[in-house]
Amino acid sequence: MTRPSLTVDTPAGTVRATAGPREANAVVFELSGAMCGSVHVTGTHHPHRWDQFTAVRACLGPVSAFQATAPDEDLPRLARSRTGYRGSLTLYNDDAADRPQVTVYPTESATGHEPSDKTAAALTAVPRACAAHPAQRTAVAAW
Repeated sequence: MTRPSLTVDTPAGTVRATAGPREANAVVFELSGAMCGSVHVTGTHHPHRWDQFTAVRACLGPVSAFQATAPDEDLPRLARSRTGYRGSLTLYNDDAADRPQVTVYPTESATGHEPSDKTAAALTAVPRACAAHPAQRTAVAAW
């Protein structure tokens, strides 16, 4: 069986994200190309409606940021860098705007520094693409 794969163009270069098998109500995308590491995607509640689990959260790293913090060496990084980054975003539909909305939570290096604008753009584009992949499925709420 072929594993789903995404290609994401970022200011840092092209990133390929390959979905692993679904585990513990999550999909983990392994990154290659301009970034290495992984993105952990799971269903979550709508940011404005805490009782509706209709959103998707993407966390940098192989684990959910709400449950645990990935070890520094496992954090996603640009391919030619040794600096790993933490951060997450939530993708949800906003009925008023009738289009997907994204809430981005702060991204920082393992040492607590903010990324450059170019790095931040890549660190947002890749999790957003990974979140959009399962968000297109009709069974997100069943996660």
